[in-house]
Parts: sequence; C-alpha cells; structure tokens
Amino acid sequence: QVNGIGGALSDSTITGLHIQHTKVGMWFDGPMKNLRISDTIIVDQIADAINFHGGVRDSSVTDTFVRNTGDDGLAMWAEKNANTGNTFARNTVQSPVLANGIAIYGGTDNTVSGNLIADPVREGSALHVGARFGAEAFRGRLDITDNATVRSGTYELNWNIGLGAIWFFALDQDIDADIRVTRNDFLDNTYNAIMLVTDWPVKDKHVIKGVHFKDIRVDGTGTSVVSARAKGSATFENVDARNVGAVGVNNCGAFN
Repeated sequence: QVNGIGGALSDSTITGLHIQHTKVGMWFDGPMKNLRISDTIIVDQIADAINFHGGVRDSSVTDTFVRNTGDDGLAMWAEKNANTGNTFARNTVQSPVLANGIAIYGGTDNTVSGNLIADPVREGSALHVGARFGAEAFRGRLDITDNATVRSGTYELNWNIGLGAIWFFALDQDIDADIRVTRNDFLDNTYNAIMLVTDWPVKDKHVIKGVHFKDIRVDGTGTSVVSARAKGSATFENVDARNVGAVGVNNCGAFN
C-alpha cells in the first residue's frame, strides 16, 4: 500500500487527518457506498489527493484542503462501473501541478458544489468533465454549482492552446447528460473561462450536448469567455463577463 488510505470502505467516516508525501492520499475502489470524508488536509502527493474509482456511490468529500498534487486533486473516475450519487463540497484545491483541481470522469447523478480551486499548472485546469480514460458514460444529472476558480484556464502544451477554467472533453464518447453549471465564478483566467473540446482525430465523431450554464460570473480572461472546439450545443443564461482579453465566444467548430 503506497497510498495514505485505500480499499473499499463502505459505511465509513474519515475525518481530521493530515496526509503528506504519499502516492495518492486516498484511493477507493468500488463497489462501495456511504463513505464520508471531511475536515482533512492532503498535500504534496505524487498523484491524486482523493479518487473515487469505479462503482463508488452515495459518498462525499467535504471541507477538505488539497495542495500540490501530481495528478487530479479530487476525482470521480467511473471506470467499468458508474460512480453514483456522490458529492464534492466546500473543499479548497490549490496548485495541482499536473491535471485538474476537480475532475469528473463519467458517472450518474453526482455533485460538485461550493469548492474553491486555484492555480492549476499544466495538462489540466480547475474543473474538468471528461469522457475519457475508459469511463462509463455520463448519465442522469451532474450539478456543478457555487464553485469559484482563480487563475485557471492553463496553457495546454500538447495542443498549443489555452484550456478553460472549466473544460469539457469528449474523447472516448459523447458527453450527453443533464449537466448544470450554475452560480459559478471564474476569476482571473489565464486563457479561457469555459471550454468545450474534443480531440482532432475524433472531432466529427463525438459531440457535447445537454450542458446548461446559468448565473455565471467571469472576471478576467486572457482570451475568450467560451472556447468551443467540438460539435454539439449548450445553453447560456445570465452570464456576466468583464475584463475579457479577446472575444466573448471563439467557436472553432460546429457548436451551437
């Protein structure tokens, strides 16, 4: 065991720990249910701070501080089995060196709410919704509400473009679920605030749709408020954007 905590811990509570210098702070393999993690500090990790992997349900991470991870800070990865009914809420994630602050890879009826994510470095950003890494499809509803990102929207060296503070990536399959991005603040973005993208070899194969943005505040972008590089559609309601570095919408594909 090279992780701080690992296994399948159904009906368990983890609170008040300080985990430092392990491979992954906490890695959980489903099927499992009803795990509560709270009031914990996880810093200086080789990879993720916390990963809900494959069939974790009705579990949560709340009021936890994460800094300096070598992979995603907090992740739900629905490989082979869907993660269902989980919540990441009121956490602070700072300076993931590689990958994302909070990443959701497939799954059903999950929630990301009230988190603060700041200063991602490369090959990821603050908030990520990804159909990749062999994850099960997104189903049901994904709520991304009341979060704030600061100094996100990094430069992707492999693509030579900037990402969004929140970015959607349809690589393995479509992203087609009820995804609601509500009351989020994207502040001091290095490049874009919002990105919807697929990879060039599958640009005509996969689409992103069913995403609804409402009550969004963007203050400061290096480039665009919205960068659309995929087929598909989204809705936008009550978006307040100021201090925009380039354009409001950069639509490089067939996005509506």
